[in-house]
Amino acid sequence: MARQLNIYAQVSEVPALEEISFGVIIGPKEIMREFGISQRMLQRDLRDLRDCGLINVKYNKARDMYIRLETSALDETAEGRHFQHLRRLYRLGTLISKLSRVYQSEIDRYESLVQELNDYIEFSQEDPETFPLEDINEMRESAESEYPYFPNLKSEYYTLFPDSNERTRQRDFKELRDAGFDIDYNKKYKAYVYLINESSMSR
Repeated sequence: MARQLNIYAQVSEVPALEEISFGVIIGPKEIMREFGISQRMLQRDLRDLRDCGLINVKYNKARDMYIRLETSALDETAEGRHFQHLRRLYRLGTLISKLSRVYQSEIDRYESLVQELNDYIEFSQEDPETFPLEDINEMRESAESEYPYFPNLKSEYYTLFPDSNERTRQRDFKELRDAGFDIDYNKKYKAYVYLINESSMSR
C-alpha cells in the first residue's frame, strides 16, 4: 500500500498526450530504481492504481515516459481482499490529492516573524531608546498578517467520504503518515496539517 501510494504521488503529475510540453516526465526506469522493484511489480502497481479508479497511465516508448489516460472507475469484478485493497487504495490516494496542503515555508516565515517580535520586545525592555516601544505594534501586525491558513482537514475528509467514521479517519491519516506523507495533528496550532516541503516536492 505504501509503495503504491508513493508511486501514485509521482505518476499523478504526468501529463495527458495533449499536455506533454507542460507535464512532468516520468518513466518506468526512474520508478523501478527509486522503489527497488521489478518491471512486473511496477506494472501490477499501476494496474491497481487504474483498477481502483485513481489514475490510468500508459508507457509511451517513443518518448520514454508515462502518459495519463482517461481514468477508469473502480473494478467491481475484483473479489475478496483484493477488492478491499482497491477501495482503500482509492480512498487514501484521494486524500493525497484532494486534502488541502500548507507550505512549510509559510509556517517558517510566520514563526520567524514571531521570534523577531519576541526578541525585539526583550531588547526594548533593556534598551528602549534603540528599540522604541512604538514599533512593537507594527511588528505584531506584520506577524499576524502572515499567520498561515490551516484548513479543517477533518471536515474535508468527511466531505470526501461522508460514510466513514472517526476510527477510519484516524487510521487513514496514520497510514498516510506511515507511508511518508507529512500529515499530522499540530498541537501548537491545534489543527491537522498536511505539509508541502519545498525541498521535497515529490510529496
